[in-house]
Amino acid sequence: MLDACRELGITLIAYQPLAMGVLTGKYRPGDRPKGIRRFGRYYRGGGLRRAQPVLSLLGEIGERHAKTPAQVALRWLIQQEGVLPIPGAKSGRQAASNAEALSFSLVAAEIEALDRATTPWRE
Repeated sequence: MLDACRELGITLIAYQPLAMGVLTGKYRPGDRPKGIRRFGRYYRGGGLRRAQPVLSLLGEIGERHAKTPAQVALRWLIQQEGVLPIPGAKSGRQAASNAEALSFSLVAAEIEALDRATTPWRE
């Protein structure tokens, strides 16, 4: 879909850019969220287990920039051509944390590593 949007000059709005909280690192295999969220596609069928390599990479990159995995994930999307992430926030603190994704940049090697790491997870 992203390729088609780019070809047509359309910005893709990335809904749920943090994968319903998976990319925050808050949830791990065996520690799923409570409530309705636990039925989301990211939490079913081994989704949390498949996300672990991505979370590890987000954490490594985050350490280099003194940022959280969520901030790195948002920054990666911001730096994608024709992508506009719209993260949700349940509090002012979460909104401020999301905004920190605007305070740094990823280098090309980090973007490429995230592209590679996320491909199997997104399929």
